[in-house]
Amino acid sequence: MQDSKIFRDYVSPKRLLNVVKEVSNYHRIQASPMFREAAEHVLKICKGYGLDAELLDFESTPDTWYLQCRMFKEWSIKAATLDLVEPEMRLADFSADNISVVQKSYPIDRRNDPVDLVLLDKGPEEENYEGLDLNGKWVFSRYRLNTMDWIYKRGALGLVTDFIMETANRKRSDLYDSMTYTSYWHKHLPGEPEARGFVLSPKAGDSLAKLCKEKMEKDNGYLQVRPFIDSELYDGHIQDVEVTVEGKDDRVVYLAAHLCHPRSSANDNASGVSATIEAMNVINTLIKEGKIEKPQHTIKLVLMPEMMGTYPYLATHPNYEKALGAMNLDMVGGRQTRFYGPITLTKNPWATPNLINEVATYSLGEASKEASSLSGDPVALTNHRIDSFTGGSDHVIYADPSINIPCCMLGQWPDLNYHTATDTLDVIDPEVLKFSCLTAINFSYNLANLTADDLPCLYEELEKNIISEKTKLVSSYYLGKIDKAVFGSRMAKYRRYYLDSLKTAGKLVKGADTSKAEEVIGSMFDSWMNFYDLSDSYEEYSELSTVYKRNFVGPIESLDDYRALGKGDVLDEFNSKLEGTERFAMMGVQSNTVYYINGVRTLGQVIREVSLDLGRDCRDMVILYTDTLNKLGLISEV
Repeated sequence: MQDSKIFRDYVSPKRLLNVVKEVSNYHRIQASPMFREAAEHVLKICKGYGLDAELLDFESTPDTWYLQCRMFKEWSIKAATLDLVEPEMRLADFSADNISVVQKSYPIDRRNDPVDLVLLDKGPEEENYEGLDLNGKWVFSRYRLNTMDWIYKRGALGLVTDFIMETANRKRSDLYDSMTYTSYWHKHLPGEPEARGFVLSPKAGDSLAKLCKEKMEKDNGYLQVRPFIDSELYDGHIQDVEVTVEGKDDRVVYLAAHLCHPRSSANDNASGVSATIEAMNVINTLIKEGKIEKPQHTIKLVLMPEMMGTYPYLATHPNYEKALGAMNLDMVGGRQTRFYGPITLTKNPWATPNLINEVATYSLGEASKEASSLSGDPVALTNHRIDSFTGGSDHVIYADPSINIPCCMLGQWPDLNYHTATDTLDVIDPEVLKFSCLTAINFSYNLANLTADDLPCLYEELEKNIISEKTKLVSSYYLGKIDKAVFGSRMAKYRRYYLDSLKTAGKLVKGADTSKAEEVIGSMFDSWMNFYDLSDSYEEYSELSTVYKRNFVGPIESLDDYRALGKGDVLDEFNSKLEGTERFAMMGVQSNTVYYINGVRTLGQVIREVSLDLGRDCRDMVILYTDTLNKLGLISEV
């Protein structure tokens, strides 16, 4: 492995902070002229560093599909305001704060024709407002945007919201003067309403709610507002920026970071953009100066609109077998003294065994050698951790088994200002950002240069990762989170996973001999199974013997996309059967189910794998989902 000290000496916290500052000054909404301007600026930065960089352009229209992702119209906006008539007051102004408009809002001009403002504060459910006339009115909602679509069926023109997403780590009061990043995601289907809106801070929202109630109590009437949005939606384009450090062959290691989000969004994700550009810059500079070797394999960085830029990139670069692995950087520079959590390495999924995790954990460990203890041993100054696979960003597309580019993610959680107007430059710590940048450099350069001499190092990392996962598993059992059947079968699953990961060494290093390591790892798990008196006894669902194969490549971005292909009746049936099911739980089932359908596993085996991964019985949800996929023609019986 390359000594990481040389990289540490070249990474510049000032350059990192400057790029965050420049990128965050662009209003980077997916498929918009503003995003294109940001992409062109990033391209200029890369070329200024002497990097080989290219702007890639893809169509973005409702008739365009990339893999299993249906695109959408481009959106532009020139101006938007929301004024209260009496008392006269400006509530929102796009020119002052871009996040004060619900992104992708349709145009409207009622500056000379005010509309009534109706406060909805009895919950987001439509039945709470039976008999209330919303036709031609503007709604003031206190709730999450996607719970309020019904207002347009009742004739509302638009809304204003002061909703703040609360989590275990942040409350509405923590962000009282902030605003939530809010967007419509139009499907552009017949009958879809022209939705539009504005965003307030909780503080402004509480003041407005008070005025609304006072008006109602005084004369049983409504306040009035003058909404104005000068915007346009049209068939357009979406852009990626591709940066390349050529290797000695055409095999590829990827770095990725999403470039989108509203103006001022710094940690999410100008931080990831900055860290990956600096990583490519440092590697390229050291090669040019003759201080490190040209990599054996090519290193590529893809900067894109989150998810929506990765689908077209992978659809148009289908030589997946050339790729060795990838790391996605998403939110990697927040000040840990301001309620920003550890830099977290999220591992590649269980469904895609590979030694990529070991390259990543080694790289994280090297980046953590930031200072010296009294004994002279290296110690970390940046809080960091390693976690099992979770979704939520572009790594889920790379790592899908049908693409099989093993991909981990570097991210940060908790994030106090996540998706709000207060995710600004002052939350960025250049030293934390340097830590993340070093992890990306170590990962990409070492993966691009692995030799047989490096394998013992990876085996050592593998053993550490196994011990860590085993410890978490044992704790879950003793804390009562899982029963003994899950304990034993998950331990057996880990055994298979890590042995299969070892066998992928041959893809990373030709001719790799893993036989001794396999023997050691197998013995470790056998001893634990014996010590804890475990067996692989979790429900087999052997009666569910149907075998399905996938008829598509890549994960499914949204089932609702298939309404555009005339499949609305299937989706309506699916949604009706979901009633009473926690939808977030179903999201995890959907992604994992797709990962495990491979034309070999029976439906029962798919259920078993998904249930073990998620730690709960997912039988009914997997059956419902696979039945829906079958009716949509996305899977078929073998």
